[in-house]
Amino acid sequence: MKNEITKKLGIALVTGFFGLTVGVASAAENAEGVKEHMALTVKTTQEALAAASAGNGEGCVTSIKQAIQHYKEITGDAAGKPLQDTIKKIKAAKDACAAGDPAEGAAVLKDAVADLEKIQAAAK
Repeated sequence: MKNEITKKLGIALVTGFFGLTVGVASAAENAEGVKEHMALTVKTTQEALAAASAGNGEGCVTSIKQAIQHYKEITGDAAGKPLQDTIKKIKAAKDACAAGDPAEGAAVLKDAVADLEKIQAAAK
């Protein structure tokens, strides 16, 4: 009886895990999905910049975490080196905001937003 319950629970967990993974992974497998997540990466990075500019370090960190999640959904050529370099800047800004220096985070994010907008324009 215990083995049967354990087996059913294991199957449910694996099925649930793979179902979730497939759903997330397929979000940006087509051009529209990539464009959507690129737009969301830009939007949430702009929100982080606004928060950092207002001195809101916590809001900056929260928005950057969302931007990074959207970035992770970008696949293919769109996820090239320029985007990876920009994400490094965004992560540095997150560290600055988390350390209580939103002004430094805002300075870095200003460049990152400009980079993201260039990348987004080139992808259209």
